[in-house]
Amino acid sequence: MSKWIAVDLDGTLAEVGSSNKGAIGKPVQPMLSRVKAWLSEGDYEVRIFTARAADPVQAGKVKDWLNRQGLGELAITNVKDADMVELWDDKAVRVERNSGKVCSGCGNAERHSAGFSHRRHTMADIPQLTDC
Repeated sequence: MSKWIAVDLDGTLAEVGSSNKGAIGKPVQPMLSRVKAWLSEGDYEVRIFTARAADPVQAGKVKDWLNRQGLGELAITNVKDADMVELWDDKAVRVERNSGKVCSGCGNAERHSAGFSHRRHTMADIPQLTDC
């Protein structure tokens, strides 16, 4: 198996909003360009990492959307493995490997910004932050 980059769909590669009602939104152009650049470089496989992969109907909608964006060859999954090298996701909070320490930028993020945590107490409340 080859090394691969996981890219979340909703909110990362495709816009999501309150009016979507389960539909896949318009492409997020900077992320779409980034994925296409990775594919042209050929160093890593790119896979769409989405909870929609667990539902065959939703997976079909994702495949159709990807085809319309020129990305029909991408695999769709909701499973990580040892060959995944990166995860691009609008909900992720970066944690320093083997430490449990949250990246200082992520731990101190404001609501609705990258790295924000919806939990009442985040790692920003605990002096374990790291610069990553």
